[in-house]
Amino acid sequence: MEIRDTHLLNEKTVLVTGEYNNRGELWSRVIEGEETFLVRKAPIAIIEETLLHVGSDFLGARRSSKYLLSPMRMHPISINPQMGILLFPTQSMKCYSCIWFSLIHVKTTKSIGINKTEVLTSFGHTILLDMAERAFKNRRHNAIQLQETISKNLKCPLYFYVEPKMGFYISKSPKDNNFTLEKK
Repeated sequence: MEIRDTHLLNEKTVLVTGEYNNRGELWSRVIEGEETFLVRKAPIAIIEETLLHVGSDFLGARRSSKYLLSPMRMHPISINPQMGILLFPTQSMKCYSCIWFSLIHVKTTKSIGINKTEVLTSFGHTILLDMAERAFKNRRHNAIQLQETISKNLKCPLYFYVEPKMGFYISKSPKDNNFTLEKK
């Protein structure tokens, strides 16, 4: 089993959850693409480090989610809206067994009994949860709402300058105080 000291969440991250090692330290189990590995950090620490790399932090991401969504428990958080990376928890983030799913990788769900749900994700992974399908779908729906709200808010005009390949030589004449443009 591969063990890493650090890891940043990315567009291939399917989920991150807590797992205790044999010394009782809380580490993270990460499923990324077709591989799984352990990271010597708690899930919230990995999320925090990833957010810091994109100019945010965990508290700010939670505060933003609370601001944009109606009052609820267990808010989803946006990790990188430009790349569509959004996580939502299966239970309280204080619970070590909380699974943070990446919204883009949850494909379908299936109820298995009263309080069991099977989640099919990208890359063919199937995760069995001890929670009702309805509760999981509600958390996923909240994440979709957050994603849609952020996407709507980001649709503002972009202004950028494109430097032409062939430009001008610009000079200002001291005599008439006007600019002179000459093609290069």
